[in-house]
Amino acid sequence: MMTPRWTIPMIAISMLIAGCDWMPGKPTKAEQPVLPTDVHSFNTLYTNNCSGCHGANGHFGAARPMNDPLYLSLADDAYLIDITSAGVTHTLMPAFAKSDGGGLTSAQIHDIINGVRRSWGGHPITGDPPPPLQSSTKGDPKRGQSLFGTYCGACHGADGSGGEVAGSVVDSSFLSLASEQALRSAIICGRLDLGMPDYSGRLNGEPVKQREGLAPLGDQQVSDITSWLLSHRLEYPGAPYPSLNQPSGSETQTP
Repeated sequence: MMTPRWTIPMIAISMLIAGCDWMPGKPTKAEQPVLPTDVHSFNTLYTNNCSGCHGANGHFGAARPMNDPLYLSLADDAYLIDITSAGVTHTLMPAFAKSDGGGLTSAQIHDIINGVRRSWGGHPITGDPPPPLQSSTKGDPKRGQSLFGTYCGACHGADGSGGEVAGSVVDSSFLSLASEQALRSAIICGRLDLGMPDYSGRLNGEPVKQREGLAPLGDQQVSDITSWLLSHRLEYPGAPYPSLNQPSGSETQTP
């Protein structure tokens, strides 16, 4: 039986179309560029978006370390997703969600949170229960000043301006970059990477001599210390700025 003449061109066209998949120079699927929204590797997402502030291995960065089991035990997924998505107002923590002007999808933000937990995890909390990471308890700056001297003064100086062990925590530039929640988190969880003990006076599970004999901090006490630190915050930190009511060239005034 002879093949109809009209089928020959169709066969040739089909072969040409199929041949496009193996023509020399065409990139394979593995060689084709990956769209930013298709990246789901935790290492890639964390390195590109988080490591600059939180440290390459989750610590020794300018911001709170993620490689902190106590912090990860207290911070639930909803809280971490919220601050990652929307950022933190008046700090250097930007919004990463596309819906808030960032570059990450909801799935990618979940990938980061899940990867942080897999990599650095949390642990069961034993001993004295820690204060809640988030609290509506109103602090008293006067009580906070006394508590700071007792619990923190050995390292930061009685007035918070710096001591032999640690630097100032009442510096206006520092306070302008640290949110209220960041201060509270530091008091509760400490800074493992910088040698700062947690609410119970322990560092890596071991008591520190500066807090020897002191009871663990509670919710009210953490709120009081945080309130005292915030009382040092300036509305316009940094150098004096000229008043908007003065003519150009006049003497500057401190707000």
